[in-house]
Amino acid sequence: MELETNIYEKIKEYSAEGETLFFDGRFSEALTEYNKAFDLIPEPKHRWEASVWLIAAIGDCYFWLKDFAASLEYFRKLMAEYEEYGNPFTRLRYGECLYETGNEQLAKEHLLAAYSMEGRELFEECDVKYLRIISDLL
Repeated sequence: MELETNIYEKIKEYSAEGETLFFDGRFSEALTEYNKAFDLIPEPKHRWEASVWLIAAIGDCYFWLKDFAASLEYFRKLMAEYEEYGNPFTRLRYGECLYETGNEQLAKEHLLAAYSMEGRELFEECDVKYLRIISDLL
């Protein structure tokens, strides 16, 4: 199913602004734009592909804002409701959030899965501690 053109165009507009702000390191402002876009998606939101990338973008903003608990909830939603187990970025970010919120064992599982899918290059921009915790499993 496709979103109505005018809604989709507005979602793309907010998302593009969010992306620009994100890459400028203005994560709180990017979060606002991504949330505006997400709010435009009709219910049930899980039916629309745009939900997946917006949830990931929102979760990523929270990650960079170091609100790991909030970020974890968004990546948990991607895993549970959208079954994004095959997405290396989702598995990486989910694993990082799990680690930061004290669930090191489950974090290892997801970080290792991300590594298995994408390899070391996925971890290049990450804190080395995330690669270090799975190094004994490689």
